[in-house]
Amino acid sequence: MKNRERAAYTRANLVLAAARHFDQYGYDGTTLNSVCVEANVTLGAITFHFRSKAALASAVVEEGTGELKRLCTAGSATGRPLRDLSSLTLRVAMALQTAVLTRAAVRLVGEGHVHSDWLGAFRAEVLRLLEEASVTGDLAADVRPATAAHLILYVMEGVAAHSRRAAAEGGSTVVDFAEIWRAVLGGLAPDMP
Repeated sequence: MKNRERAAYTRANLVLAAARHFDQYGYDGTTLNSVCVEANVTLGAITFHFRSKAALASAVVEEGTGELKRLCTAGSATGRPLRDLSSLTLRVAMALQTAVLTRAAVRLVGEGHVHSDWLGAFRAEVLRLLEEASVTGDLAADVRPATAAHLILYVMEGVAAHSRRAAAEGGSTVVDFAEIWRAVLGGLAPDMP
């Protein structure tokens, strides 16, 4: 393996190892030494690629939120805003359940250690779809779009927390989120099938 390829492999390995620790223990509970052990590298390898734990956390967030940003901007436009919202929400939930980089990034941003605009983009897209559903009469009359957006963000936090706990316990991080989503959607639009 050439030096450049080895360096790229080591960097990717470090980011993934750090993501596992940040996901499980948060920023404050993760040390560079624990990442070294997880990645099976020396402290020198980390400092070669990342000048600090903050730089490593930033790399995790950059990689982990990339997929979430794509999901927020690549939504389906069926002309049925609640269906589009369901599709977006299910895709984000699946990413949180299956991708440790994504969960770690969300946790780091939530803890305030790294800034990212992904949550703002997600919130904006969710609110846009809810407002559109309200205008078209697809949203229950007594449900305010902003309130429903908060509910969806809380549900996503729950998905991330459950997935993090399940991963720590060695269980499956994937739950039947579609069933949970149908229950939420039933409260937003009681006549949804």
